[in-house]
Amino acid sequence: MNGLKTLLSSCRTIHQALQIHAQMVVTGRHHDPFLMTPLISFFAAANSNALHHSHLLFTQIPNPDLFLFNLIIRAFSLSQTPHNALSLYKKMLSSSPPIFPDTFTFPFLLKSCAKLSLPRLGLQVHTHVFKSGFESNVFVVNALLQVYFVFGDARNACRVFDESPVRDSVSYNTVINGLVRAGRAGCSMRIFAEMRGGFVEPDEYTFVALLSACSLLEDRGIGRVVHGLVYRKLGCFGENELLVNALVDMYAKCGCLEVAERVVRNGNGKSGVAAWTSLVSAYALRGEVEVARRLFDQMGERDVVSWTAMISGYCHAGCFQEALELFVELEDLGMEPDEVVVVAALSACARLGALELGRRIHHKYDRDSWQCGHNRGFTCAVVDMYAKCGSIEAALDVFLKTSDDMKTTFLYNSIMSGLAHHGRGEHAMALFEEMRLVGLEPDEVTYVALLCACGHSGLVDHGKRLFESMLSEYGVNPQMEHYGCMVDLLGRAGHLNEAYLLIQNMPFKANAVIWRALLSACKVDGDVELARLASQELLAMENDHGARYVMLSNMLTLMDKHDEAASVRRAIDNVGIQKPPGWSHVEMNGTLHKFLAGDKSHPEAKATEFMLRDIDMGLKSIGHSISVSKMVFDVD
Repeated sequence: MNGLKTLLSSCRTIHQALQIHAQMVVTGRHHDPFLMTPLISFFAAANSNALHHSHLLFTQIPNPDLFLFNLIIRAFSLSQTPHNALSLYKKMLSSSPPIFPDTFTFPFLLKSCAKLSLPRLGLQVHTHVFKSGFESNVFVVNALLQVYFVFGDARNACRVFDESPVRDSVSYNTVINGLVRAGRAGCSMRIFAEMRGGFVEPDEYTFVALLSACSLLEDRGIGRVVHGLVYRKLGCFGENELLVNALVDMYAKCGCLEVAERVVRNGNGKSGVAAWTSLVSAYALRGEVEVARRLFDQMGERDVVSWTAMISGYCHAGCFQEALELFVELEDLGMEPDEVVVVAALSACARLGALELGRRIHHKYDRDSWQCGHNRGFTCAVVDMYAKCGSIEAALDVFLKTSDDMKTTFLYNSIMSGLAHHGRGEHAMALFEEMRLVGLEPDEVTYVALLCACGHSGLVDHGKRLFESMLSEYGVNPQMEHYGCMVDLLGRAGHLNEAYLLIQNMPFKANAVIWRALLSACKVDGDVELARLASQELLAMENDHGARYVMLSNMLTLMDKHDEAASVRRAIDNVGIQKPPGWSHVEMNGTLHKFLAGDKSHPEAKATEFMLRDIDMGLKSIGHSISVSKMVFDVD
């Protein structure tokens, strides 16, 4: 026996353990619990494949004790099959005589419940903890706190914490971090104050959680206080990557980007990818994409999250072409993008009308083996991309092939909005009825899409009924966007007085979008007086925006009021207003081309000019002549 024990203590590989087990079987000692316990323990700790062998050996023990049960329960709680840990616990209680759990049993059971996302079982285990009298054991309490926060049940977690007579730094850290993750950063600060009052020393994990709370609160004042505490308690944070990352993220979220950048550069090499990524993301979201790109290029190491931050930052700043170029570069490096960056790339394709690139991204990542293939956000982005790129049939095809359990209100909103902009209001309304039948609740965006669909399809009466039923049927309070859709709907139908009356009776002051909608309708209908009124309201809000002047001037010209039009144009010159240029994008053979009216910088500008000249000559040769009766003056 001593020889086998010596062999077991020196065992290093599974092959050696199997040889020892074979020797035990040959010598008839494979039922000896003193020899089998270390062998079972070795297999349980080895790997997932060896765990099956460990459990097999366990079942051959006639009367396993609590230590063996805890050993196997622990191994299963850490494995990919944590449900087996709960099954063993039931077997343990039902054995004859029953074996009762101890303080080592419950943390493993609670970990299994958390991994299985089974709150009801977690509550049952908590009941057993109470009945067994272990609610005052700090290890069990900490496991209970962790499992409740994993379930998103901050209320019960706080109740366990408040009722517990024993707390250590792990208890406080778990609660502080859990409250931050639950979005209750203010509460986490109060728990920290209680921690200091109880003379429990904070550690690096405490400060990481506190800095995350400051990031959530965007409170630079408290953040600086925590930063000072780090220095006083730990001496220096530069050697701790977690703290450096949390500190940079806090200053970045609070808008102190220059301080955050100093922390990154003075991190003694401990500024990890996460810290650099936080900085890149913060600059990009502030609109300083050039600075963000400079920092991105300076990063020594970049992961997918870093690329996602830069690409999403470009999209946020409206630099969609740059976002797509960077996405293609990411793919060329052989890196596997996550669903966030793929959705961002699809959104950029939608904004630029890059149908071919969007189609390629869709087909490349819409596969079962990849997470995006069954991702709701990805599906919505694909539908939105096809609709905005003019391929509404492809958008409908994706929508119809999506299983019912994957369809959400957001997806219905995407396809209905696409149908609206393609003038297919009746189809959009039919999908709205389908959406209600499957039990999905409409939201504010739903009604924007539907009212837009009615406006583009001339469904005035239907639009009015929808607008009136928003609040009464689904409790959706009409917002500025909904009033804007109604003004547009009525204006398109020529009901200008009704549209103006609606604006006057709105519960809030109309914004520039609504007045622009009315002005556009006046241009179509030729209502000069109402157009003047709308223009005055617009100029009071956007007195530096030349497009409003130009619209009014062109409208006066079309109404043969050339003197008034000239007066408006003189006002443009006198005030020094400039109309911002509008860019056009054209995709050809997978390449995006960017155009500006009168711009000669494109490499194909000369060839394009010759082509237009040929077209003009061809038109004239068949008798076409350009009408100049309503020509307006150019305004740069």
